[in-house]
Parts: sequence; structure tokens; C-alpha cells
Amino acid sequence: MSRDLADVLADGLRRSGADTAFGLPGGGPNLDVVGALDRAGLRFVLAHDETNAAIMAGTYGLLVGRPALAVATRGPGAANGANGVAQATLDRFPLLFVTDCVAEADRARVSHQRLDQRALFAPITKATGTIGEAGGDASAVVGSALSTALAAPRGAVHLDYDPTARSVLQPARPSSPAVEVAVDGDAAVAAATAAIAAARRPVAIVGLGALADAADVRAALERLGCPVLTTYQAAGVLPEGHLQLAGLFTSGRIETPLLDAADLVVAIGMDPVEPMPSRWRYPNVPVVTLDEAPPDAAFWPVAHALLGPLPRLLTRAVPQGRSDWAPGDGARALAAARAELRAAAGGTFGPLELVDAVAAVAPEGAVVTVDAGAHFLAVMPFWPVSGPGSLLISNGLATMGFALPAAIGAALARPGTPVVCCVGDGGLSMTLAELETLARLRLPVTVVVFDDAALSLIEIKQRDGQGGAAAVRFAPVDFAGVARAMGIDARAVTSTAEATAALAGRWDRPRLVDARIDPSSYRSLIAVTRG
Repeated sequence: MSRDLADVLADGLRRSGADTAFGLPGGGPNLDVVGALDRAGLRFVLAHDETNAAIMAGTYGLLVGRPALAVATRGPGAANGANGVAQATLDRFPLLFVTDCVAEADRARVSHQRLDQRALFAPITKATGTIGEAGGDASAVVGSALSTALAAPRGAVHLDYDPTARSVLQPARPSSPAVEVAVDGDAAVAAATAAIAAARRPVAIVGLGALADAADVRAALERLGCPVLTTYQAAGVLPEGHLQLAGLFTSGRIETPLLDAADLVVAIGMDPVEPMPSRWRYPNVPVVTLDEAPPDAAFWPVAHALLGPLPRLLTRAVPQGRSDWAPGDGARALAAARAELRAAAGGTFGPLELVDAVAAVAPEGAVVTVDAGAHFLAVMPFWPVSGPGSLLISNGLATMGFALPAAIGAALARPGTPVVCCVGDGGLSMTLAELETLARLRLPVTVVVFDDAALSLIEIKQRDGQGGAAAVRFAPVDFAGVARAMGIDARAVTSTAEATAALAGRWDRPRLVDARIDPSSYRSLIAVTRG
């Protein structure tokens, strides 16, 4: 019977368009699921860690536009996958996470590895449930789980796999009450349009909700004609070099010159989970929001809020711009921000020099994954993003250990596209075993390690009496040697010239560059970026 249920799950995935699943199975029903995936023609990617498998699957799902499956065993497998599931939910990646469990029929006598897994996953998913054969419609539950994961805002859905139980799916309660917004009725649209048309110095802020309709969003932005800031996850909606692109919106200090000059903010698909949790710095600047899903937090004071399909909202509410901005004011604001960062950093072979070296030789159209850690302060403002979905970072959860499994998921989702994985030594240490996965699959991923043997972002924030070096410093690790032991070409570098030489060619195979950088500029970078 378990095999029949596994076939229901696999068939639902296949009918949704899925072609790849990820995981680290245990015995019993987990293996039935893997076998059913094989019979249904789906590829199964074996990972070394359940959180890594979830990140691979979520990234894959984000880039192909449909949920992917990650499989884990019960108890420790389920618990270990929780961080990857939370990442998918807070970063808005579509994911179906299926766990083995102690069967309902056995719970009265079995305590070994018995957890209330649905209770564990309820706070970090959009919905959680069970597929089983003791009632309910397992096929319908699988279909509902997949559609829930994909609906805006995207996220993770969890299912316990229990042949002895009834099939059911329960939506999770929102973590906070949604902010009330208007629908796209005529009166609401007319009021928002009038506010946008009256603005003389509007600034647009674009968030991750715009990615699915990037072409429509770009057309509306070009019609409006004003400077545009994007969140980290929306980078690429306007490509590098676009005259309106003014840089990143982080809720930090670096974008304040532009926003201080604004008389209106037009926010398109901006999810409150994206910026830093600082207070809105511009209380006298009215905000008009256009989004497909209601926000779950009141990040800023909103004058007009429209809710509905973005292409329709953009067509109806965004008029031809008549602002006082000059052509290229966005590009000039971006150039000024980058110049300020460079002047503050100074330097030897630091993170900015490494980013410059990688960007100068990376193939056009490469996908870049960026880990949490101090190095993102150098990567994010300077990487030349070519299009939406080509720069990936965990922003909502901001978890370390994202970049390498995300790079594997991205390389599988976009076959033949080179991927650059920018990761610190701390984040790579968390996911080091997946170098074997990278080698086994022979994926075109170049891992660039910003190696300073420290948790540098934490060290910057550390004060006297908070543990000193013992809390933030590691012993040096030869990551190049470790990578070679796992079957990956690798080289350690200590200068820009050495990094450039190590990165020459060979973007069609896995490799690692262990860059021993000078971290002294990080403190200046964070001061300029965040204030």
C-alpha cells in the first residue's frame, strides 16, 4: 500500500511539471517515494544534509517556476531540514517538503524518533498536512500542496507521509495580521494614479514580488522614467547599465540621498520581509504600493495600496511620467554610491578587489548565489546583474549556508549556465560536504570562498565583554585542499592577479577558488551601507 501512495505523490509531481527531486532518505517509506519518483521519470538528487536538500529544491523551484520536492526521513531528518524549509518560506521560494514519520497506527507504542512534525513545521510553512490511505483524497492533497507553495507569496508546504493516516492539508496561520489594502477597484486605482501623476520626483522601489512579471514591471518603470531602487532579490529587473537603475534598497544609509530628494515612493512587489528591520527613514514621503499579495507587516506608512495581478495594476495605475528627474539621474546615483563604497574600503586584496576580479571574467548571463556574511556587502552593490533571477541570496531568513546548495539547485534548473557561488569560510564550513555533490554531478559551478577565517560580520558588531576572538575566529582551513580531496579542481589565491589567473576559462565544470582576503575593509563597507 505504501508504494501505491508513493505513486500518487510522484504522479502529482509529474503532472505539475516537476522533473527533479532532492533529499537524503532514510529507510522504509522514504525509499518507496524515491522509487516512485524514478518510475514516474523524475530525477532524484542525493544531498548530504536535509537543509541543503531543501535549499536546492527551493532554488530549483524558484528558477523553473514550479515547486520542487525535498525528501527527508522522520525525526532527525525532519528536524534537520527545518532551516531549509524556513528559508523557502521567508525568501518566498516554492517548496514541497515530504517527511517520513512514526505512523499514526504505531504512535501509542513507538516513541523512538517520534516528533509532532506537523507542529514543528506549522510556524515555518504556508501549510502542513499528511498524505495517507485511511481517508481523504491523497491526490487532491498533493495538488493543493503544490498550488499553495506556488501561490503568492510563495513558500514551503510540508507533508507527513503516513499510509495509515487520513490525507489532509491545513493552512498555517499567518505570523502577524495582514495589513489592510484596497483591491484594484476604479476609485482606488484613480487615487493612486493621481498621486503618481502629481509627483515631481518619484522614486520606484521594486521587490521580489515583481520577478514573475519582470517584463511588465520594466515597461512600467520605463514609462514612469524615474530612478529605481531594487531589493536584493529583485536585482536584475533593470539590468546593469540601465539609466534608471539607482542601486539597492536595503533600508540602510546608502540610499538616503536619493530618497531624501523624493516626493513619492512607488513600491512594486516590495515584500516587507526583504529590507533590514529598521524604521522607515522618510515619514514625510508618501508611499504608493502595488502588489499581488497583501503584506504581513506595516513596514512603511502607505498613502495608497493596490492589490491585484501586477500586469493589470501597472497598466491601469502607472501613467507616463512627467517628473523633474533628468535622464540618467538613477545611474548617477548608483555611481555615487559605488564611489563612496570604494573610497571607504581602500585597499589591498580585500572583498571588493575579489568581486571585481570575478565579475571581470565571469561569463555574461552567469547565475550568482551569495551567502549571508560580510562578503555580501561587497558582492551585492557591485555585481553586474544581467536579468531577473540571476542573483540569488537568502534575504528574508538571511541564513548562512545558502550559497552552495542554491548554486547546485540553480545549475540543475538552468542546464549549461555557469554559476558563481560567493561564500564565506563560515557558510562553506556549514555545507562543505556538498562539494562532493557538486563533483558527482559535474555541474558548472565556480565556488569563490571569501576566506578570512572569521565570522567577520559578527566580529564587526562585537563589543567588549562579548566573547572576544574565541566567539568569532576560526583556525585557518585549506579549502582548496579539501575541494581537491572531493574531486574538484581548486586553487588558493592571495592577490588579484592570482585570482584572475585561477578564474580564467573552465566555466563548464566544478572548481573552487580559496581567496585568502584582507577583511579590514568590511567595517567601512557596513558603515557606508547601513549607517
